[in-house]
Amino acid sequence: QSNQPFSLRKFQDFLDNHLPSEVFRAKGILWFKESALKHVFHLAGKRFSLDDSNWTGEKENKIVLIGKNLEEEKILNLLNKCITFI
Repeated sequence: QSNQPFSLRKFQDFLDNHLPSEVFRAKGILWFKESALKHVFHLAGKRFSLDDSNWTGEKENKIVLIGKNLEEEKILNLLNKCITFI
């Protein structure tokens, strides 16, 4: 969870190059610096989707990763590297 936006480029790099293979599902609400919209994120395996809508509340990132034997600290560090400040 973060109250600062992600960089779209950095989050895409996380998905493409750093997402642990032990993650098999993920979902969340994502805020990207490059977009005024709220993005609802769903991941199953290596496939993901983003559905866009307007923000009705405070902007923030919330994401949940589901998998087996996940290294929480490592994943949090990787996701924190996606944060950019406005």
